[in-house]
Amino acid sequence: MKTISLCIYLLAAASLCPAQEENPFLKQTTRKAPPAEAGESFLSLEEHILAPADLVDGWLAGHPDEKDAGEFRAAVQDWIADGRATLDFSTLSAGITGRDFKNESVLEQIYATELLPAGQEGEWKLPTSFETRGVGYEITGAGIRQKDGLVVRAEHKMTKMLSQQPWDKLTEETRETDDIFKPVFRVFRVFRVPGALNDQVADTGREDGDVRHPAGMTRLVSRDDENLPEPVVKGAKDDPDGNQTDPEQAPDRPVRLIFFRNDPVTDEPVADDPLPEDYLLSMRLIQVEQRQLSDWLQERELGSVAKELNEVLEGWSQDGGVEIVRTLSGAGRTGATTLIEDVNEVIYPTEYEPCRRTTSEDGKDSRLEFATATSFETRNVGSHLTSQILQDPGGPLLKIEMDRVIHSGFTVHHRVLRDGEWVADMTMPRFSKNHWWTTLRLKRGEWMLVGSGAAFKEKGEIDHDHLVLAFVKVE
Repeated sequence: MKTISLCIYLLAAASLCPAQEENPFLKQTTRKAPPAEAGESFLSLEEHILAPADLVDGWLAGHPDEKDAGEFRAAVQDWIADGRATLDFSTLSAGITGRDFKNESVLEQIYATELLPAGQEGEWKLPTSFETRGVGYEITGAGIRQKDGLVVRAEHKMTKMLSQQPWDKLTEETRETDDIFKPVFRVFRVFRVPGALNDQVADTGREDGDVRHPAGMTRLVSRDDENLPEPVVKGAKDDPDGNQTDPEQAPDRPVRLIFFRNDPVTDEPVADDPLPEDYLLSMRLIQVEQRQLSDWLQERELGSVAKELNEVLEGWSQDGGVEIVRTLSGAGRTGATTLIEDVNEVIYPTEYEPCRRTTSEDGKDSRLEFATATSFETRNVGSHLTSQILQDPGGPLLKIEMDRVIHSGFTVHHRVLRDGEWVADMTMPRFSKNHWWTTLRLKRGEWMLVGSGAAFKEKGEIDHDHLVLAFVKVE
């Protein structure tokens, strides 16, 4: 049964117990210090571009000492324009110094990790345990203020699903396109490993697991081969040492370039008007053409994008390049956490009882029956926004968490033979998700840019031709 709900919640924490003196004989829990004063706002841009290795390596060889990759990014833009390179993905993330942010665009792929052997010849192996892997793009980090200016620390991650390995010859011959077996994943991840090789910490003031990006410059975060072949073992029978050699790679093979830049955003002076006790909270998601937005972003500093983007979108909408895919509003209250959501509850099985076998009346023939679902979970599909207005000496802040979850169908993990056809037996849902988590300097009555994320195709795969822009407004 599916339920569609539009929910608005106001959550406030209060102590129901009278104040008591601390017991000196009990171990006191460490109290968390209040968050530091937030600083200036910023906007960051991460871009994934696929380009031929010979073009990339040739350009880099001619510019070995350039720390700012702005000139290289401009050259890559020309390659995109003439079709020699491809813009794979780009994402905007808004935030404020002193606070964390997270931006995800992933397809949640469920796959089997444990199997029971087939009961007899001519039957598929039976999956008994499953896991979920996010396939797509993720960036987490925070803006920090250093002596020489704004710096954004970030961890970059991209996961792609490669080929699949069917369980055996039978599943290879009887599989359908959307069947899932043992997927192979490729992960591109860039983060800072704390400490040097001699185990001496290089900078004790830095947090683990991030890379630091100064404002006002473009950084080449990573250059990696897009397709990483497995090494070939030569003479495995004759060579006990198993010497390995990498296969020869084509000079024009695709490489993945990850660029990152960020700029401070000038905040308006704080109004003297007190915050209203009640307010209207709204969100909207707008789909645009990725190439059009990327070309526009290359022509300007990121610090001005948030102010100009709404007006630009109005112009693009007249040309048919803009689609509002979601709007949602609800009442909020200052000092409380506000939750608004419009979701469809999808209930699906997560565990199955092994298939039973039935015999014919003469006791000779038997066939495998369908598996029986024994455990279920519920996933909210739709839009979700949680927010809280926080006081800060520099002006009120809006802390938000926004999700868009799409149910794009089912994948098949087990089939049984019925009347000459291999019928789907065990299925799992396929979900795609945009997730934004950040803190913004509140601008009342204005659409505030939260960030951008991937659009998704009919079967849940990432749409590399479009992006979704996320906005919030407090009135």
